[in-house]
Amino acid sequence: MMKYVVIGSNSFTGSWMVDELLANPENLIIGISRSPEKGEFYLPYKTHQLDSKFLFHQCHIVREFERLMKIIDDFQPDFIINYAAETEVYQSHLTPVEYFETNTLGVVQLCNELKGRSYLKRYIHISSAEIYGPCNSPVRESTSPYPTTPYAVSKLAADLYLLASFKHDHFPAIIIRSTNVYGKHQQIYKIIPRSVIRLIRGEQIELHNGGTFIRPFIHVRDACRGVLAAIERGGIGEVYNFTAECNLTIFEVVRLICQKRGCDFEASTVSVKERTGHDRCYMLDDSKARGHLDWRPQVPLEDGLDEVIAWIKGNWEAVQTEPLIYQHKEQKTKHTDICR
Repeated sequence: MMKYVVIGSNSFTGSWMVDELLANPENLIIGISRSPEKGEFYLPYKTHQLDSKFLFHQCHIVREFERLMKIIDDFQPDFIINYAAETEVYQSHLTPVEYFETNTLGVVQLCNELKGRSYLKRYIHISSAEIYGPCNSPVRESTSPYPTTPYAVSKLAADLYLLASFKHDHFPAIIIRSTNVYGKHQQIYKIIPRSVIRLIRGEQIELHNGGTFIRPFIHVRDACRGVLAAIERGGIGEVYNFTAECNLTIFEVVRLICQKRGCDFEASTVSVKERTGHDRCYMLDDSKARGHLDWRPQVPLEDGLDEVIAWIKGNWEAVQTEPLIYQHKEQKTKHTDICR
């Protein structure tokens, strides 16, 4: 029996990681997030019979740090997977302090305290492809980083701290960097679900700079399988890239969605001004993960898009209650433990 803590279990990828772990009846999992546990619309793991296999704690990883460590020490997990992060790139230019508080300080404080905990076998840190900066060809894990946003800088700072901790203290960290992760249960203001919703409503899809930015989309299940492969076969102190096999522009992805919905692309989209603070292209070389971890992406983009479309259509009533644009707000912390 293995014990896991998933920090950021309310997040899109964090909730799918819980779902993957629950598929193994031998696993026990604790989920931790700063906000209350979400409902079935956003949490795929709610389809499982949870019983005593999963326990959720609402806890702010920076402002309730002593309580966080008590939760972890009482459980004594074999593995900690940290998805907790401020992730909206544009917002990081407006509120950089919040980004460094969570993305850097939170990681440093946690991992410094975890040093010497004999129960911990691996600490899996979810980083970002954006630490490499814009690129015109696939980059390897050894490529010199060139972050261009406060978000990317805050993520890189945490990565560098973990690599230094491994070198100095042999801290059992593994760093994961993926390109754009998508799938059902994603926040609906993200480009793929948002595009589907606008088409169903008969509204135009706004494409920043005409949708010319390149974003390789990797299905969330493939990303989670990569994390599990890194836990099972990866080396501590290593960094692993995960990406999809096709590098498409946002234009091309939205055009494919329009085709699936039987909508005219030109009539269904409008080009709008480019948002500041976004790199034009991310491309990762994942040959290390393929060779060392025997990992391959398995979900074709077309199949993944079909899943998202079916999920939105099947949950249309819930979709109507959710905002279609990102709303930044400071989370208020409450002490709430939920066990099923």
